[in-house]
Amino acid sequence: MFKNNYILTNKNIKPPYVCRSYKIGDYTLITSKEIQTFISNNKKFTLIGYTFHCYNSKTEQEIVDHLSILEDEKILDEIDNLCGHFVLILNKKGLKIYTDACSSFKVFYGKSDKHSFIGSDPKILCQFHDFTFHTNKEKNTFYQSEYFLKENTKVGHHTRYKDIYQLVSNHCLLVTDLKSERIFPRDQREELSMTDASKKLIPIFENIITQIKKRYTIFTSITAGYDSRLLMAATKKCSKNIKYYTFKLPDTSEELIDYTLPKKMCSDLGLDYLSIRIDHLDKETIKEIQSIYDLPKLRPFQQYRNIFPENRKPNILLVGFVSEIAKNYLERVRVKDGKDVVRAIHSPDNKYLSIYYQNWLKRNQTTINDLGYELLDFIHWEQDITNFAGQNTYYAHHYTNLFSIFNSREIIKIMLATNPKLRDGKDTTFFKYLIEKMWKDLLSYPFNPTRKNKIILLMKKIRIYPFYKFLQVKFRKNNMVK
Repeated sequence: MFKNNYILTNKNIKPPYVCRSYKIGDYTLITSKEIQTFISNNKKFTLIGYTFHCYNSKTEQEIVDHLSILEDEKILDEIDNLCGHFVLILNKKGLKIYTDACSSFKVFYGKSDKHSFIGSDPKILCQFHDFTFHTNKEKNTFYQSEYFLKENTKVGHHTRYKDIYQLVSNHCLLVTDLKSERIFPRDQREELSMTDASKKLIPIFENIITQIKKRYTIFTSITAGYDSRLLMAATKKCSKNIKYYTFKLPDTSEELIDYTLPKKMCSDLGLDYLSIRIDHLDKETIKEIQSIYDLPKLRPFQQYRNIFPENRKPNILLVGFVSEIAKNYLERVRVKDGKDVVRAIHSPDNKYLSIYYQNWLKRNQTTINDLGYELLDFIHWEQDITNFAGQNTYYAHHYTNLFSIFNSREIIKIMLATNPKLRDGKDTTFFKYLIEKMWKDLLSYPFNPTRKNKIILLMKKIRIYPFYKFLQVKFRKNNMVK
């Protein structure tokens, strides 16, 4: 099976049935038929997927043509300005591969004695080479654990295969030696006021949504949370042409605030709204999905499987993913070693995980701190966003276009430029400010008004929450895998 996938290799292989094939230097790129491909006039850049530009209305073809005439540093700046679901291949003195800000269009890579394989899922790579699982005791214990097999969440750039790795957010892949290198952040963080940040962000949001509207039929996901409210606010100017929706998952109460609040908002504001009941997947569908992807999370397939009828313009489903990078998601606790990181990201205590994140700190801590960024924001970005939001977005594309207007390094850079105190995940002053500027009426409704959140807000108000989080990281185990 080859749906929603691609393979790039220097091995001579026969393209699977009903696929497209392109020559890039010594490599052949093979994509499934539904994946769009754009090649610059001078053959220097190849883009698969789709994207929008933060500051102009260039098409994908115009974007790759423009990239092809830029110098190296300018290329990186321009890639930062892209908001999309894409893989970008540069053919200049060897190949380099870039992906979108949350790595939603996946890049996995592995090597045999003679050949290199780059593709969208480990299972695709395994179709063309006999990659094997880890034999290292610590890694093998983790990847065969009940925890991993249930959660199916990858660990940074690692996979359960011995010689297959993933290209995570903020990195590019040097294909010649199959090594990844950090490309973001590159410059010193410059702090912005909420006013200055909003003056930059709001025109970007409006530009992206204007471009989307021209090409797609828009559906927008809303819940009771900050991310979807910010997304909803950004859609105000074309809200009468959008269908807003919320998923109703199996075996959940109709009275959940994530169901009742969106319905009330849309009713009050006269917006088109749908509550969509999601059914369990049947065994045959699960079997098909598992034949294509390596240990896939089934929820995205369950949610996005043929939920809206086809329209004259293709459907696109907007979601609030990625913006949470700018919400102090992992709070502001100090992490001194890999074990602290494991607990901060709510993973179970495990020797392999501790070693992985200890090495991550060694490689990245100095660069990120010296440039003025919060370390935990990047741990969250390159672990959780890459392997949850990014991975789920990729899986959703098996059925439909799933898109975040926040999926751009330029956008995240501007959001992270505001004071972290204004970006608290439970009471996000900066998000409220943006919402007020774009659609003030939406502030009339509460954000995540659950009992748990109210307790956390109280703990923060009386300033005991930071100490609680410190104790949690130092002493509380999120279970254990051994």
